[in-house]
Amino acid sequence: MRTTVKLLGTSLLLLTVTACAANSGAGAPAAGGPAPDSPTTSASVPTPGTPTPASPPSQTAGRPTQGIAPGDDVVAETQVDARGLPEGYPRSLTRSLDGKTLVLQAEEGGCRRISARVGDQTAQQVVVLVAVTSAPKGQLCPDYIREIKLPLVLAAPLGSRTVVLRQG
Repeated sequence: MRTTVKLLGTSLLLLTVTACAANSGAGAPAAGGPAPDSPTTSASVPTPGTPTPASPPSQTAGRPTQGIAPGDDVVAETQVDARGLPEGYPRSLTRSLDGKTLVLQAEEGGCRRISARVGDQTAQQVVVLVAVTSAPKGQLCPDYIREIKLPLVLAAPLGSRTVVLRQG
C-alpha cells in the first residue's frame, strides 16, 4: 500500500511539473516533433523560445479608451470659475492644442441629458452655459451611463482667459 501511494504521489508530481513546463514553453521539444535547429522547421511557425518579429504599431496602441486623449490639455482648476453651477453639473474641461476649442467632459445616461454652448467672450473671460435636463418625476429611464465630450469652439485661443461656467 505504501509503495502504491508513493508511486501515485511521484506520478502526480511528475505530471504537474511536466504540465507547468509545457505551459511556460520551457523544456525540450515534444517527442516526435522536430528539434528547434532542424532544417524541417517552418519559418512561418515560430518555435518556443525564439523571438517573433514585431508587428507594426497600432494607431490605437497606448491611447486611453476613457479620459483625456493625448494631445489635449487639461484646463487648470485655477482658470475655471464654476461657482455659478449647481452641484452635480460637469466641470471638467480640456482644450485643443491650438487653444480654440474647449471640450466639456461629462457623464450622461438614462433620461439625463447635458448640453453646453459658448456665451460671451471677452479679453478676460469666456462664459460657457451648461444645461442639464432630466425626465419628469415618475418617468421610467434606461439604466446606463456614458461619457460624452461636448466641443465648444471659441472665437480666439483661450490663452490665460478665465472660463466661467454658468447654468443655462
